[in-house]
Amino acid sequence: MSTLGIVSRNRETNEMRGSISLLGRRNPIGIEIVPNPAKRSETQPDFRIYSGANELGAAWVKVSRETGKPYISLRIFHPQIAQWPIYANLGRAAGQDDDDVLAVIVNEAA
Repeated sequence: MSTLGIVSRNRETNEMRGSISLLGRRNPIGIEIVPNPAKRSETQPDFRIYSGANELGAAWVKVSRETGKPYISLRIFHPQIAQWPIYANLGRAAGQDDDDVLAVIVNEAA
């Protein structure tokens, strides 16, 4: 599994802020994952992903079939980042005991 970056969750607002690093880019990209107040149906995302004023993608709360626990699935896409969407999940960052520090982990093709 590849880790693109780390985000920290604010428990009061459920917003997450951090950065991701991509090959071919000199500097990490700051990101914010914020709740989607406009969600009106199950198919709409639970979160929107931004870098400054640019929307980079969306995220959905899903439930693991194996553990039954909820997790957040991300879809990041912007033509200046990559030609194809990047699919990732948020999970506990390696070496972290803090449940509010999460790694952006790429879903690698099987």
